[in-house]
Amino acid sequence: MNRDLRLGLLAAVAAMIPGGVLAALGVPASFVVVVAIGSGVGVVVALGRRWHRQAAAGIEAQTVHLRGAIGIAATAGNIPTYWTEHSITPETLTLVQQLIAALGARRVLELGSGLSTLLIANAFRRAGTGRVLSLDDDGRWAAQTSETLAREGLASFAEVRVAPLVDVTAGGRRAPWYDLAGIAEGDRFDLVIVDGPPAWKGDRLARLPALYQLRRHLSDNGVLVLDDAARGGESEIARQWQRDFPDLHFRMVGVGRGLFVVSLRKSTLDLLPA
Repeated sequence: MNRDLRLGLLAAVAAMIPGGVLAALGVPASFVVVVAIGSGVGVVVALGRRWHRQAAAGIEAQTVHLRGAIGIAATAGNIPTYWTEHSITPETLTLVQQLIAALGARRVLELGSGLSTLLIANAFRRAGTGRVLSLDDDGRWAAQTSETLAREGLASFAEVRVAPLVDVTAGGRRAPWYDLAGIAEGDRFDLVIVDGPPAWKGDRLARLPALYQLRRHLSDNGVLVLDDAARGGESEIARQWQRDFPDLHFRMVGVGRGLFVVSLRKSTLDLLPA
């Protein structure tokens, strides 16, 4: 049903209900007509304003998305930029890159490889320092990302390791998550980007173990960010993390599909948009 038809039906219902009630009470017909028309017009105006706000918000979101994509493409050099429905959004990646620069982050751990791996590595190459380690449970996809890194001359700034999903217990549940056997106990990262495992495979809480498993690998000024945080499963994960880690600091940022930021230091949150 299109919007105009829905609007018409709602206006008709809004007019009929009070009109019918007043008519049943014996109110003069002229007054009934005025009230019915007024009710219908009121519904049309209210819903029209609501849809206008939704359209304006959609346009603004698309503008931010496009601005982010253009900005990233401008600094990507010859690296082909592409975005899929599962990719981190350009506006989110822009914020992550700004956070890396503001923190002076030099060691980044990423769960789930892809375009973000290439672009963060490229930013490190421009800065002359830094390295990103990306864990991926999909060996074929990991190999493809590794090949692209080598082709673009970024292998010294990024590495993709295959980390199969193994059963872990975290947050009161047991579920498949990345095997961290390839990460030494003493390894520390300034930023951890949680963009996997993919929730679309059936487990809406697939990313829950991240903070439980990786907190010990955060540096003294470390930050962990959860992508897609506006989705139902990730929102639940964020709430549980806040309950289970009262000594950490959190902020939800309304960018892309939502970015939930976890920081060891409260002052780090000042670097983020309000």
